Amino acid sequence: MQRVAIDAVARESGKHGKLGALRRQGFIPAVVYGHGMVPMSVAVPVRAFERVRRTTGESAIVELQFEGDKAITTVVQEYQMNPIRDTYTHVDFLSISLDEPLTSRIPIRPIGTAIGLKEGGVLEHSLYELDVQALPLDIPEYLEVDVSDLGLKHSIHVADLKLGDKIKVLTNEMATVFSVVAPAVEEAPPVPEEGVVVEGAAPATGTAPAAGTAPAAVPAEVAPKTVSKK
Repeated sequence: MQRVAIDAVARESGKHGKLGALRRQGFIPAVVYGHGMVPMSVAVPVRAFERVRRTTGESAIVELQFEGDKAITTVVQEYQMNPIRDTYTHVDFLSISLDEPLTSRIPIRPIGTAIGLKEGGVLEHSLYELDVQALPLDIPEYLEVDVSDLGLKHSIHVADLKLGDKIKVLTNEMATVFSVVAPAVEEAPPVPEEGVVVEGAAPATGTAPAAGTAPAAVPAEVAPKTVSKK
């Protein structure tokens, strides 16, 4: 996991009005908890947090830097956003130790071109994230999986992934990550034989209805809509 630093300030737990004023000043209200510490209300600059999210994605070790050289090592546990403005409204930071295993979820990305595509197949990406446990600095930002040798009707499962001895995989090893499948073929509707009446179809012009069938109904004339003007 990449390690980044963000300036943070302690704040008092306030009401909604105080939190709104804090956001207007360019800060995101946040809380830090975990690893035996008493939950602490803090605030971080919105631009600094957005920059971290853009450059490190979902997984990063965030060092919250306070005045007086105080720092807390954390990861982003959860965040909330305004669905209309698409802005951050609150962040939960989880305090961690670099010497203790951490459970995390890392993205999975394909690299290469599967040989099965040349055979007319389609690459399906079934599992997008992998649950793992390891020391924080041993957890990768993402996992690249080479699909070059994947042929038609073949799959890559979690058990096939190589992450080394330092990382424990928590996801079911039988779960499918990638597979190359044959493209779906749409069946053409059946063509009726000559002289066979298809249910629901109107008889051809100039021909009588088939025996035992009622003649097609003639739609009634639609009355014009009248609009009164006063």
